[in-house]
Amino acid sequence: MDERTLKERTKRTAQMLFHTLKSGTGFELWKKFDKDLARELSMFFTGVLYSREVLSQKQRELCAVAALTALHRPNEVRAHLHAALNVGATRQEVAEVIFQMVTYGGMPVVVDALEVYARVLAERGEPFPAEEPK
Repeated sequence: MDERTLKERTKRTAQMLFHTLKSGTGFELWKKFDKDLARELSMFFTGVLYSREVLSQKQRELCAVAALTALHRPNEVRAHLHAALNVGATRQEVAEVIFQMVTYGGMPVVVDALEVYARVLAERGEPFPAEEPK
């Protein structure tokens, strides 16, 4: 893939995933330390890895939420909670993935991820899954 195509794919994928983030992604921080490396990392993560079509974007983001929950990475889980919702995961699916991580990471990481999720829903003006009409 040529450089121009990769740049376009990177921008398109980043926009799709993270357009609802008010505080930006890790990319903004990375650039403060090394602009060239930040660009290379972004093009790989967003332009190559996250734009592959082996998994759907929804599946990929639910996997990210699960892994980041179990690893107790609240800053990163916040970005991927937005991304999961942006690519079609339902609020209930996201909550279920977080709850599933009790088996792998324990209740403390689940509670922390749910607190982050509550803030994300508030930022987006969306209700909690249990508050939705059935």
